[in-house]
Amino acid sequence: MPSTFLFLVVDTVSVLFLGDVMQHKEQLRSALIPGGDTLVSSSYDYSSYFRHVRRYIDSADFTVANMEFCLGGAPYTGYPSFSAPEELAQEAAGAGIDLFLCANNHICDRGRRGLASSLAKYEETGIPVTGLYRDSAAESTDNPFIADVGGISIAFVNFTYGTNGVRVPPPYVVNMMDKDAVRTAVHRAEDRGADIVVALPHWGQEYTTRSDSTQHRWARFLLECGADAVIGSHPHVIQEVEFPVIYSLGNFISNMSLRNTGLGIMYRLDIAVTSYGQAFIAGGEAIPVWCSRAGGYEKGYTVLPVPEFLGRRDEFANPADYDKMKDTYDRLKPLFENDRKEGETRDSID
Repeated sequence: MPSTFLFLVVDTVSVLFLGDVMQHKEQLRSALIPGGDTLVSSSYDYSSYFRHVRRYIDSADFTVANMEFCLGGAPYTGYPSFSAPEELAQEAAGAGIDLFLCANNHICDRGRRGLASSLAKYEETGIPVTGLYRDSAAESTDNPFIADVGGISIAFVNFTYGTNGVRVPPPYVVNMMDKDAVRTAVHRAEDRGADIVVALPHWGQEYTTRSDSTQHRWARFLLECGADAVIGSHPHVIQEVEFPVIYSLGNFISNMSLRNTGLGIMYRLDIAVTSYGQAFIAGGEAIPVWCSRAGGYEKGYTVLPVPEFLGRRDEFANPADYDKMKDTYDRLKPLFENDRKEGETRDSID
């Protein structure tokens, strides 16, 4: 008779991923406390940013956010060269973010001094960063970042397609989209005992709601290397969810007004542990969120979990913001509501 192997799931943990946290000029203007000094970080108030999503962060065992700016100090600036007040990182830390992703195309916007400042100010928050390192020795030791989440060892491999043509000034290291380097990081994770490896590429075409052939090739490469899930950022709009690949989370918060840029997803990745001590990706959920710009839902910028705010048009300071939210959600929800099973996904990636 054929043998039957049974296992019992004895524990589960969840990891929540947030999309692009950005800081445009209008966000700086909105966050400035009346009478505050524009050159002083404490003059900015970001308490509205995470207010409506705190329960999702609190219910997750670990939360990761893509911080798409540098903390380069004053004067604080938006696009095209971002330097956000460190108060934003402090607010994110206070909201419960456990890991900041720093491998993105804007991390070098303030050059060497900006990288030094970013690392120092993130260190002050007490929250670890990955994707950016002081030197090659730190990269070798700390890449990938590995966290113990409820007894499960989870590795996070974060890398970017580029830095907007700005050369990374030595001795600093930013993880790049190089196959040898990424393969090395994944293998380090395995060698260091990681139970689960999550690849976090900063990739794809901006403002395009469908992934491209380069992303497909890289997704297959990452899965073949040993990544258990792939969760992408950079396009500033959501792209399709094909478990275990989430091509783009889109924006978490920004001042972007282009079509589709207001809707993002938070993705909750569920990880199970069997009675044999084996961990595996058990599933996940895409949670759609709306970036309500200043004057939309309330006075300042905030992020709204869309399902909770459907049918509440009369609560919006500007009902047109509700209409835009609902229209964008209705058009784009097939991208994340029609999840495929794991086997189908791996076969479908070109």
